[in-house]
Amino acid sequence: MSALPPQPVTFSARDGRALAGLLSEAAPARGALVVNGATGFRREFYLKFAAYCAQRGYHALVYDYRGMGASAHAPLSAEPARMSDWGLLDMPAALAWLAERFAQLPLVTVGHSVGGQLIGCMHNQARARAHVMLAASTGYWRRQRVPFRYLALLFWKLYGPLMLRRVGYVPHGALWTGDSLPRGVFLQWRQWCLTPARFGPDLDEAMRDSQFAAVRAPLLAWGFTDDPIATPGAVEALLASYPQAQIERRWTTPAEAGVRAIGHHGFFSERHRDSLWRGALDWIDARCN
Repeated sequence: MSALPPQPVTFSARDGRALAGLLSEAAPARGALVVNGATGFRREFYLKFAAYCAQRGYHALVYDYRGMGASAHAPLSAEPARMSDWGLLDMPAALAWLAERFAQLPLVTVGHSVGGQLIGCMHNQARARAHVMLAASTGYWRRQRVPFRYLALLFWKLYGPLMLRRVGYVPHGALWTGDSLPRGVFLQWRQWCLTPARFGPDLDEAMRDSQFAAVRAPLLAWGFTDDPIATPGAVEALLASYPQAQIERRWTTPAEAGVRAIGHHGFFSERHRDSLWRGALDWIDARCN
């Protein structure tokens, strides 16, 4: 199968917010998937993986959440986005757009970190035949590995609040290597990561209408043993919010992948094309036959 160059697309969430995406189309196609990215990672980070998915026969949509990359309003200090908006509004909009454009094809979500956390916030999650969670877990700081957990505390308690006072948002810097974050995204994320409550409505009233317990589709929860964030305890804490899903757990060491490190975002390196990427698409193939 072949893949066409990614094409820019725009779609709107239920509240009218326009979101910017890139679509890699397959020829021919056996399904369609959306990549729901991690916090601070722009859509371009996922393009090589999307191209691989297209070569495997899946139309692949990557996009920026509101407040991120091409979907952010300027100036960023005036951006009203919150992290819960990503799951309640943006992720459902991306899946709905795929469903409308490719109505006859099975749909899948691939969620990296927060993109897997928030599946239960999607009012239309049942339209997907399966979900892949990559390095997805709760963000509670005490479940993270030392010394990373203490760097995270510095980020939550010092760097982030200081940057909000200085510039009105959280820019890329020494304690935050991702894309700049709007005030509301940072503050809500901070609340989630400093609170041990069960992920969902118990953690934040903003998720009161979520559907975590309604997710029944097959779900691949794939973690990596050198990830300081999505540790086994943190992953299991998240999966407890998906009691009805058909969960398959998978853990991979760097040695098994033939590399020295994978960490929280290494899955998307193109060097994993014939190992991790193939494994993910093989799992998706089996659910879309």
